[in-house]
Amino acid sequence: MSVNAFVDHGFPPGQEFCVKVLSSPEFTVETLGIISSQTSRLKKAELAVDIANGLEKGKLTSDEILLAYVKQSRRWLSLKLGTCVRTPNLNSSASLLQEFGQDGWYGPIYEPNQPKKKWYIRTYRIVDYVRRGSGTASQLDERYIRWSVIAEVDKDYLALSWDGFTYSSTADEHIEQRTQFPFWNHIPGFFDELANHCQAQWTHPNLHQLVLHDMWDKYLNKSINGVCYKWKHLRIRAEASGLFINAHSSGIQEIDVRGLQALSQKLAHSVLNILGLSGEQEKISNAEDAILFTLIKDWGTKSYEFELDRELIPNEIKTGILIANEIETEILTEVKLKQIIKAHCYFGLKPNSKTQDSLQHLKCYSGYYGGSTRVLEFLLKELGF
Repeated sequence: MSVNAFVDHGFPPGQEFCVKVLSSPEFTVETLGIISSQTSRLKKAELAVDIANGLEKGKLTSDEILLAYVKQSRRWLSLKLGTCVRTPNLNSSASLLQEFGQDGWYGPIYEPNQPKKKWYIRTYRIVDYVRRGSGTASQLDERYIRWSVIAEVDKDYLALSWDGFTYSSTADEHIEQRTQFPFWNHIPGFFDELANHCQAQWTHPNLHQLVLHDMWDKYLNKSINGVCYKWKHLRIRAEASGLFINAHSSGIQEIDVRGLQALSQKLAHSVLNILGLSGEQEKISNAEDAILFTLIKDWGTKSYEFELDRELIPNEIKTGILIANEIETEILTEVKLKQIIKAHCYFGLKPNSKTQDSLQHLKCYSGYYGGSTRVLEFLLKELGF
């Protein structure tokens, strides 16, 4: 079964190991294309061989490869604000392209023209079990996953980003269930380790305040400089006064927020009908919003997923049509929206929990929304950096 990480099957150190790492899910095709000097469209395996050969012959450096790698967008993100005294030289990051290595911090990696921003890589070895063959001839094999967490260190913040995966943590032949790797048990320790290395004081921003108060007040049903913003509530998990909404951490499937909107609508109509105001549409709409906002904002929200877009201005639509060239202008004209951010925010309000609620972090969506890179840029801007 495929794992969304680098899996070592006993590859020998050196060029063969390098090809396998580059071919793994650790590197995207887009990243390999940026690194490679090939202009033709090669498959991922071909790009990996080309880059490994370039490294071997001195046409590429490990810094060039690793800089493109650490700048990749990923699925998960956790941010802390503060400053550090130093950015020390730790284990050689170049070695990660040649051998599996040991658990620990590697780096720094940085751009020559931006030496103040640096990246580190934290690797962690995980034992995984997979069944080979079938029937009585099958056997359970042990393999090793190298999970990598990327740290972006700037003068005002530290951001950790990573991808998740499922794995089998038991060698019990009667249990073949694969589960999500519990990264929330490890990320806090990684923060502490790097803070110790860098002599830093980093703390999480108040994500709950930022998203459910500051950003709502700024963007929800608002127009800024004549540009309209579209905010969509997607999912929440909340817990207060003995009532649980979307208790995902205990295995209950999340429900769409449209169910909450329907509940808000029903409650608003019921209350206003008793007050004799059921015919006043504006009051009904305001009551619905007030009830929905209370459920999301103030009902012990543990996590919340949203989407924020804005309308394109006419000049952007024209530019998009010119750049697209072959794209149907009708589609561009119909959409007229620029995707800004889509994220599922875990507010870390249960620090002693054994679930994701113990860690403040965000699930970031790729594609048009740009993954962790775009989310980080947006959050830093909203925080005033």
